[in-house]
Amino acid sequence: MQTLRAGKFFAILVMMVGLAACGFTPVYGTGSETGRILSDIHVTAPNNREEYLLVRNLEEQLGRNSSAEHVLRYNISLSQEGLGLTGANRAHVLGSVSYQLVSQGNGQVIASGLVDSFTAFYVKDQLSVAAQSDAIERLMKILADKLITDLSLKILM
Repeated sequence: MQTLRAGKFFAILVMMVGLAACGFTPVYGTGSETGRILSDIHVTAPNNREEYLLVRNLEEQLGRNSSAEHVLRYNISLSQEGLGLTGANRAHVLGSVSYQLVSQGNGQVIASGLVDSFTAFYVKDQLSVAAQSDAIERLMKILADKLITDLSLKILM
């Protein structure tokens, strides 16, 4: 048993040394290009509830920076569909966000993309409206997370 623990410890130590030796640096690390750009983004103001939820989730991760050098523009598309099964009391909310990160100085598009996902909710009674609202709120969180990840990867390239 003691030999097994020592073996695991040694394997972890070798992996850590290997990562340090390969020049690995965190994407959002201090002084990283990605971290610098992500902290210098102003998200376009929302016009409706769905946009408000998306912007709130984005600003939780990026911060609010009205004097930023970059502007994040977005367009949300939502749809709803039932599962198409007899007796199924669930529906899906499908959502996608297309986005552009634009330099305010010269108007150049730095990165653009599309992220999508879905959530589901129970539809049977008077609580369906509240369940749908909750599903949309969860979906906007998921889409904001995916947008930040996608944007980070595109800034790295």
